[in-house]
Order: sequence, then structure tokens, then C-alpha cells
Amino acid sequence: MNCETCGATLSLDDMTRPNCPYCKNVLKHHARAAEHAALVNKVLDDRIRAQYPGMPPGQVPQIGYGFGAPMTPGFQQFQADQVGNAVKRAAWITVVAVVVPIVMMLIIGGVMVAVFLLR
Repeated sequence: MNCETCGATLSLDDMTRPNCPYCKNVLKHHARAAEHAALVNKVLDDRIRAQYPGMPPGQVPQIGYGFGAPMTPGFQQFQADQVGNAVKRAAWITVVAVVVPIVMMLIIGGVMVAVFLLR
């Protein structure tokens, strides 16, 4: 591919950099990617602020402008969070499924004992 400003032939390594190594102008695909990232950030900011009006500006997630930047947090982090949430939910379900019937049996048993003793 050639630089659209100076016409220099660019290697694949040159294409990953934001600027042409010869004329130092920003490459078009990097400029478009930055525009898209800015638009996505604006939409995310609007949506998140509408849903959570009191959120401070520094906590709204932003999409980076880097070419080929790694996703952080990565898929493993998302997966670990989901597994952790599922384990917590399962623990609560287990507690409720075991403790609530025991408490109900104690209450019913206490009422029955009270009824038979007061007769």
C-alpha cells in the first residue's frame, strides 16, 4: 500500500504505525480508527451516564485508539468474573434451599408443640 500523501510504498510494519515514516502525516486508516473510537466513546459515555447519572467522569470506560491493542481486561478475566458470580449465586441458592426449610420446620414444629401443650 502507498501513503496517500507522499506516495511512498509502506510495508506492513509501516502500516501498523499511526504516521507515515517518510512524510510524518497521519495515515488515513488510523485517522478513521481514531474517529470511530471517539464516536464509540461518546455513545458509550452518553448511554452510561443516562443509566448511571451520578457516575464520575473518570469511571466511564473508554475505547483506546491503539492499532491492535490487546483487550484489557481479557477474555480470561471476563470468564473468571462470570464463574465467580455463578459460584456466589449457587452458594446463596444452596443456603436458601437448606436454611429456609429448616427454619420453617422449626417454626411449624414450635407452633405444633405450643398447640399440644396449651390444650
